[in-house]
Amino acid sequence: RPPFCVLRGRPLFQFKKKPMRVDAFDFDLPAENIALRPARPRDSAKLLHVDGGAMSDRIVHELPQLLRAGDCLVFNDTRVIPAQLEGRRAGRGEDAEGAKIGATLHKRVDLRRWQAFIRNAKKLRVGESVDFGQGVTAIAEERLADGSFILFFEGDEPVEVLLERAGTMPLPPYIA
Repeated sequence: RPPFCVLRGRPLFQFKKKPMRVDAFDFDLPAENIALRPARPRDSAKLLHVDGGAMSDRIVHELPQLLRAGDCLVFNDTRVIPAQLEGRRAGRGEDAEGAKIGATLHKRVDLRRWQAFIRNAKKLRVGESVDFGQGVTAIAEERLADGSFILFFEGDEPVEVLLERAGTMPLPPYIA
């Protein structure tokens, strides 16, 4: 049986082994409802309170009064890394300067390889090098069926160090 989350003794939801439908996340979000910066003070941020079938807007500083014995809190402690890279493909033929290539690292494959979404992917071939500046270069090792690439980062430094040097924080399209 797939695992499930229990809230106050009742199953809240069950994790199913089905492919995620990303179109379920498409919705209208008015620009005035998009937080461009964290709330100040931080505990004044909005909070959606779900109690059974009822939902209400609350404030984070009210959280201690909302909790009851047996409640389950789920924390997201993920960290955004500077996974956005801008560079140039090594020149070829008459294109001595090389095409502009943008890469958004999506998934670590191993210590030196990352799956990346590539902007201007039509200009990049397997085996070609991309210079992201600041001494950071990667080889396009493989093009995957979804159009993304496996990038192999050259050098001895950990890729995280290279990203701190040459990468920028990716912003969601509704903020960028």
